[in-house]
Amino acid sequence: ALAAAIARFEPLVVCVADARVRARAAALLTESHVDATRLHFVEAPYDDTWLRDSGPLTLVDGNRYRLLDFRFTGWGGKYEGGRDDRLVSTLLDSGVFAPDVTHRRIDWALEGGAIESDGRGTLLTTWRCLHQRHPQMSREQMDGIFQDAFHVERVLWLEHGYLEGDDTDAHIDTLARLAPDDAIVFQACDDASDPHFAELA
Repeated sequence: ALAAAIARFEPLVVCVADARVRARAAALLTESHVDATRLHFVEAPYDDTWLRDSGPLTLVDGNRYRLLDFRFTGWGGKYEGGRDDRLVSTLLDSGVFAPDVTHRRIDWALEGGAIESDGRGTLLTTWRCLHQRHPQMSREQMDGIFQDAFHVERVLWLEHGYLEGDDTDAHIDTLARLAPDDAIVFQACDDASDPHFAELA
């Protein structure tokens, strides 16, 4: 199943923390019948493995790609994130991205899971998460950053979304996603005794 899932990537770039992790990853991929000649390992020290949050956010314009590299703070300083914050530049230096890909470093804390876009001008996020990261900023100021970085026309904010044990402070990707035809798929709770009932209402 693993081999089938990754068959579309050519070559397969595998980011590993060190030689020990590299050997273990290579063994697991070989056991899963992944063609070893397609594997390209990049050793880069990291704090966590959740590249969805610390990695580049990619803008696509035709055949051109632009990597937005926001500051990663370990989910608002809850965990060490300094090495994860350097991952994008480390991967750029290793040459894993096409030479015509452009890169923009943005010194503003944002994780990939904190935003959702329909690719047509709308961005969805939560106030709880972004306010925790930037308590001094207004919603309008943050709208301006999103409009500049992502070229969106509107930003939709969810006011609620607390989940017990959620270190992300209500990332949008656990609560709601934009779907075709201007629809939003969202997490709900119909049990009034559940501690999430009010937040998810």
